[in-house]
Amino acid sequence: MKLIGSYTSPFVRKISVILLEKAIPFEFVNEFPYHETNGVAH
Repeated sequence: MKLIGSYTSPFVRKISVILLEKAIPFEFVNEFPYHETNGVAH
């Protein structure tokens, strides 16, 4: 699973804590989903 977001986002931090507590493996991708220069918005 990929967790896409910013380190400063409280929502991303909350989800990452939940994933860690439930031992669900994930890869953190530090990107801004609303920025047009990355592939997330497409």
